[in-house]
Amino acid sequence: MNTLLLVGGTSFLLTFLMFPVFIKLFKKRNFLDDPGGRKIHTAKTPAMGGLPIYIGFAISILIWAPFEILADIKYVLSAVTIMFIIGFRDDLINLKALQKLFGQIASALIIVGVCEIRFTSLYGLFGIEEISPLLGYIFSAFTIIVITNAYNLIDGIDGLSGSVGLIASMFFGIWFYLTGLESFAMLSFALLGALVAFLNFNWAPSKIFMGDTGSLFIGFFLSIIAIKFIDYNYYLADNEFVFGGSIGTAVAVLILPLADTLRVFVRRVAKGMSPMHPDRTHVHHILLRLGCNHAQATGILVTVNIIFVLLAIVLKNFGDIVVLPAMLVTAFTLGTILELIFKSAIDKRKEELKERNKAIREDSKIISLTKNVG
Repeated sequence: MNTLLLVGGTSFLLTFLMFPVFIKLFKKRNFLDDPGGRKIHTAKTPAMGGLPIYIGFAISILIWAPFEILADIKYVLSAVTIMFIIGFRDDLINLKALQKLFGQIASALIIVGVCEIRFTSLYGLFGIEEISPLLGYIFSAFTIIVITNAYNLIDGIDGLSGSVGLIASMFFGIWFYLTGLESFAMLSFALLGALVAFLNFNWAPSKIFMGDTGSLFIGFFLSIIAIKFIDYNYYLADNEFVFGGSIGTAVAVLILPLADTLRVFVRRVAKGMSPMHPDRTHVHHILLRLGCNHAQATGILVTVNIIFVLLAIVLKNFGDIVVLPAMLVTAFTLGTILELIFKSAIDKRKEELKERNKAIREDSKIISLTKNVG
């Protein structure tokens, strides 16, 4: 545990000390994200916060990880670095969607093909145990790409993506430590420390954004440790920290990006639009339109995320046949309630606007009649 604290502490310290330097540098070089369009912020803000996060994450691992652990995770670090470079390049000069997808596929193939971090079965889901290796590779790569982009999509308001990443890295890091998988515990704690430092500068009003530089590599890393958790947990025998529902527990930890992305995609398809069509219908957008500020919206969503993690812990001894439906039903119910509240608020505002316009027209008639009489 001492090594993990050293890794997390070093990552935090390095990242925290670098952020003011990078913020000043980005402003001087005009590496700023302009407001407007679908963007919520109102002032030019540096948007490559993922750079100091990655540096703190990587250096702390290189300093404290023993050589045998470095040998075990070197290809994971290589794939994460590739994803970081893709995000960094996209923040500097926009990449086409197809170029980003190819880069994500290449990184995912390193993880599933070289690192052998992949689904080796369906873990009893739908009564299916064994799957072919080819199907395992395809399904694993698809899951990595989905989680990576889902995490990227929630990076819309101050503090949200960093908080979600912090919760996930803390949960998985502690679990890997308790179950003896030190290499992935170190990786998780390294990210945890960097994200704690980042949130000091990203909480509203934000001094810097994560940008694709951060959201792509962090989402990619979270997808890796989620798959590792699912597979390792399922085959872990005689351990008090084993979760009965491997898939459902991982879904609970990453419920915000997964559920929100699924909800938005379904809505777009139902309206006849492309699921990739950009809009402002994500759950954080809805909360802002209901009158929440960034800190309040983030606080609400982080609380919901924590509740799902606690629910997974409560259902620890149940299998995915119970845990996964419980997570999905709860997420659907909360999403439906939020949609109804939002629809009610919109209808109320429309009615108020209608009454206001009616009052204005009546006042105009009275003024006109008064002039005529005069």
